[in-house]
Amino acid sequence: MNPSLLRAPIALCTLALLVLLSACGNAPDNDVIRDALNRELKEAHLDALLEADDVEIADRQQQDDDHYTLAVSYTLRAKRDLSDYSKEIKNDEDRDAMDRFAMIMALAAVRVQFGDFAKDDHFTQERRLNLEHGEDGWVIPRPQRPAQDGNKKQDAGNSQTDAGI
Repeated sequence: MNPSLLRAPIALCTLALLVLLSACGNAPDNDVIRDALNRELKEAHLDALLEADDVEIADRQQQDDDHYTLAVSYTLRAKRDLSDYSKEIKNDEDRDAMDRFAMIMALAAVRVQFGDFAKDDHFTQERRLNLEHGEDGWVIPRPQRPAQDGNKKQDAGNSQTDAGI
């Protein structure tokens, strides 16, 4: 039998296998989850203070191609001292008064959760979260607000096993 006749089916099977495996490669990995957590910190205006790193996936459940529910653990690293950063925000006259007030309230919640921490302190977090794939890649969807007519929309379903961010 001609060996070149055997190569074509083998090459075709290999190509099909690669296509199937690449379709499975769309699942969020540790780096993608870390980026989504850091994007969440940025949206909360806490990215100058905290950074997520060392993500580990404990459980991953695929809902469909664009939705995953994950149980993850990760480390939050303090980029700055909480007290110094809080003083800086309180004294920032260039910042709008309402924005300053909102930041002070957010920092008070951070202080309640983690105490008065110093730069480079680390906090291990465990959390169950949903990830959604969209135009901006994998993101943690924001909870939806109830509709004005009284019909409530379902929230994104993100939860924390501790009071972590």
